[in-house]
Amino acid sequence: MSTADPFFSKANLLSLSRVPLGFLFAAALVTPWGGPWLALAVLALAGVTDALDGRVARRAQAGRKGSPRGESPAGTGSWLDPICDKVFVATVLGAIWFHSRPSLTLLGLILARELAQLPLSIVYLVVPSLRLWLRYDFRASLVGKAATVSQFVAIAALMFGSPATPLAAGNACIFGLLALVGYIERGIRLGRGRQREAAAQVVGKYRLPVAPVVPDADARPSSSVRRP
Repeated sequence: MSTADPFFSKANLLSLSRVPLGFLFAAALVTPWGGPWLALAVLALAGVTDALDGRVARRAQAGRKGSPRGESPAGTGSWLDPICDKVFVATVLGAIWFHSRPSLTLLGLILARELAQLPLSIVYLVVPSLRLWLRYDFRASLVGKAATVSQFVAIAALMFGSPATPLAAGNACIFGLLALVGYIERGIRLGRGRQREAAAQVVGKYRLPVAPVVPDADARPSSSVRRP
């Protein structure tokens, strides 16, 4: 998504919808008129919005003049989408804990990516030089999307008290940490690329022009060349 896109574009509205869906999940789970199946339906609806927002953004990007087809959106939605994911997951897990008091270990495994990312985000925000160097690209990766899906699966298993909950929580932890490592690696790679671009610009700015060599028409042929 281009940075010139409106904040309330179709793709961003799909991402933002997960914030009220998180509170709707909580209401469906803890109130008498709801129940786990209704909460599961809300969870599935949130998963649909998570799958659609990137597709809608890419379609809008491809339909815009001057935008290469297939290019990943890198505007507002690139940071809004993961933030909405985290708000939704935190709200959902908070509601589950309030409703059934599950093991904090399971909650920690499901939230492993967010728990590890929090101190890194604080360092990124409070160190201006690091922020200037990295200028991190928040676009979701394939592993990041897999981590979100594994979180949703673990949440559903936790909500219904499934025996497979520890396995699902472990998968969410593994995919989440792999996604976080991938984000850090991509940030470092982008930072190094920007450093190389800045160095090339400096070299080009101070490089002295070289005058072309024009042959002298009156110059005599070299004495080393024999004439017939």
